[in-house]
Amino acid sequence: MSPPTRHAPLLFRVLTTILPILATLLFITTLYLFHLHHAHNHPEDDAADLEHALGINEGGPNSPGGSALRHKMELANYLLDKHDKLQQEQGILEAKAQGLWRGGDENHFIIPVKENEQNEGNSGEIFLEKERLVAEENNALVRVSRGNEGRSRRDSICTKTNAVATLGDGIDVDDWSPSSLTWRKLQDKLLENNLLPDPIPRTRTARGFSGLPPSQTPALDGALRGTIRCPDTDPRVEAVMSSMMAYWNEPRGMRDRDGGYSDGSGQSIYGETRHHPFLPKPLPPISLDDPLSSRIRRRYLTFEPDTGGWNNLRMSLENIIVLAAVSGRTLVLPPEQTMYLLDARKGDTRRGRQYTDFFNLTKNTEFLRRVPIISSVDFLALEGKTGGVVPLDGYNSTTVEHLWEVADNCEYRKKSSVFCEDLYDHYRRFGQLAEIIEEGPVTNCLVFDLDVFTHGEEYIHKLSDDIKRRINEFCGTREPVYYSQSMHDSPVWHFETMDFTYRLLLHYYALIFFTDPQIGNFYKRFVRDFLIYHDEVYCAAGKVVLALQFESHLRSPCESSLSNSLDSELVGGFSSLHVRRGDLQFKEVKFDSLTWYNNTWECWEKNEVLYVATDETDSTFFEDFRKLHSGPLRFLNEYNKLINLDEIDPTLYGMIDTVISARGRNYAGTWFSTFSGYIIRLRGYYGLSKFSSYYSYLPRKYFMHHWANPASGSLYAREYPTGWTFIDGDVFVDKDGEGEHDDPVVPPMPFVVPMSNAKDHAAADDAMSQAVDAYKRYQTPALLGAKKGRIICDANVDSLVYWNDPQGNRDYTFSSPYRNNQPDAKPKYIAFQLDQGGTIQIVSALLKRRSHVVL
Repeated sequence: MSPPTRHAPLLFRVLTTILPILATLLFITTLYLFHLHHAHNHPEDDAADLEHALGINEGGPNSPGGSALRHKMELANYLLDKHDKLQQEQGILEAKAQGLWRGGDENHFIIPVKENEQNEGNSGEIFLEKERLVAEENNALVRVSRGNEGRSRRDSICTKTNAVATLGDGIDVDDWSPSSLTWRKLQDKLLENNLLPDPIPRTRTARGFSGLPPSQTPALDGALRGTIRCPDTDPRVEAVMSSMMAYWNEPRGMRDRDGGYSDGSGQSIYGETRHHPFLPKPLPPISLDDPLSSRIRRRYLTFEPDTGGWNNLRMSLENIIVLAAVSGRTLVLPPEQTMYLLDARKGDTRRGRQYTDFFNLTKNTEFLRRVPIISSVDFLALEGKTGGVVPLDGYNSTTVEHLWEVADNCEYRKKSSVFCEDLYDHYRRFGQLAEIIEEGPVTNCLVFDLDVFTHGEEYIHKLSDDIKRRINEFCGTREPVYYSQSMHDSPVWHFETMDFTYRLLLHYYALIFFTDPQIGNFYKRFVRDFLIYHDEVYCAAGKVVLALQFESHLRSPCESSLSNSLDSELVGGFSSLHVRRGDLQFKEVKFDSLTWYNNTWECWEKNEVLYVATDETDSTFFEDFRKLHSGPLRFLNEYNKLINLDEIDPTLYGMIDTVISARGRNYAGTWFSTFSGYIIRLRGYYGLSKFSSYYSYLPRKYFMHHWANPASGSLYAREYPTGWTFIDGDVFVDKDGEGEHDDPVVPPMPFVVPMSNAKDHAAADDAMSQAVDAYKRYQTPALLGAKKGRIICDANVDSLVYWNDPQGNRDYTFSSPYRNNQPDAKPKYIAFQLDQGGTIQIVSALLKRRSHVVL
């Protein structure tokens, strides 16, 4: 028998199995540590930058600690990038599912989030405008911002500081002023330092939040973004300026170019072969050298200009031009005349102005094919003869000579020898008066419906329920007037808009309603694309915008390019205000600069450059605002040298202000001002978020943050998003794509009020009503007129005051309904005794008039 097999001890067998494994692991670990020790020795890698920033130099750049730190940084950056990419893809999917997809690239969607407002402990849902939230350093108020698209999270490691940033010529940025900046110098700075952003591609015709995806905008097929031409401008700079300033399309889409006839041969957007009566076929291509009689239609629209300021004139003109276009008429301009508040420069022999001095109308042949334009003099020359539509042969020679003088240049003064009304009376004699009433107990809206136009007003009751509902919603309390065949056939259609009753002081999209949304949107694009200022305005505005963005860059040393602070439409780098003063008759919105700051302070970022458009001539008016805002305030006259302001017609200054203000990151305007309203419309054309526009008047501060139809409010005091939102599509627009949220409860501003004199102290007293329990002023009408109480003492102990003295006007004049107001009423008394606890307790006491308290 063989001896039994002897086995090694169990422990020995286990060790012989584990030790090779441990040796292998030790070898791998050694290689890994060797790699960590010797890899990544480039002096400009992320870890080296971080070591340098943090002062970690011990052991040299290749020390084990430094290598490990670099390794961790690379791993962290990789994970962050991967997380950002996954989160962005997930956000796009969620946005599509929630109907928030805006079309185009991944930057065109909105993410709904919830943020805790740490000041109050409340949470409120807000909609992010584009990518980021900007939190104030000194409070937790969250605001919307559209800047810094495409920046990774690790870029936020670069913190903006108050460190001195210097210009190339050694001037400290805090002492820098734009008044010394020339256009050549600014261009050199932008080009030498590679600061210019890339121009927006001309093929990208959908603007920001106002645009739609290409699949929903067949009217834009063939369209390109418009351009401007600026003298003495480098082509590279001009390309950027042009892409940022032009909100219109030129050329327009093929369908719009053919007036709704997609193939140019009479095939309309309805698939019909006949011409649509509300889309007259454009005239054949014309040349300005062609005889006038060959490039007009012998059906005319005449009108009288509005008597208000420029933006009132503009609003009225927009209505007139749309009506001339839709009715297929030649537009007759009124005589040249002085326009209210548009004063020529001293010494200018030409005192009057014409609409064509501001809008590019008579040199745009594409526009003239749709709305031929002639002067009053040309109108009389063509149609004032025998057989014309406004013949002069019924007058004596003196009257005929007088009408020719008035047609050339007139004044709106009854005692003037060239009184404008004399010519308008002649037009009324032969034309049909458009009785569209806009002032009075009964006012009108103008409705264009193809079936009613074709079959007469008896067809009104046959309109669909949806169209009837839309007409009712559009008109509100106004009575609809339907465009009729008799209006259409009249040789001369005259608008008596100087008359208060027939004044067209409302937006064209608030007066005119098309029951076919394709037609309605066509004319909204028509106004956007054709009623544009001359290039001189946009060139001057563009130069100032670049200068503001350049200054913002100087104050933000972490930014390597202007584009880092701009959105996809190159908007940002500064915010803007329009402070209307002058002859503004609405006193409730005409307040001092301290109130302006108190009402808008949370709209501005720390150290942000603010551009102020204003008609205030007192240079000290803005001192209180300037003392409280940490960034500079800039005004148009500071850019005199940059844009050669003294060589620009001063009647254009307000229009330049308008365009600059429309490009601000955030904007606050003056309620009731049509100037402020037009800035908001331009912001809509540029595609800015509705959440970036405010009013300084607290009861109307957030009105632009909510969708509203024109009939729901004032027809002139504000603009409405229906004028610019999704107008490139073919359907009715009943809401925007940004959603709704409650107005934020803004924490009270910490009242650090300059106390340089008694007037300032009084201003602080008057302003105290805004700092009560974070309520807005319009939520506390009882505090209007109230002032914070005072304690008369040899030391300043006013911080102990919790009461108002005097009370608000409403509380001060309050009259109880239980009082006997009769003059012979007997006095009544109420008596009480001290409570046993030592304090006076009055549980209920109605103090009647003429009553007395007896202690």
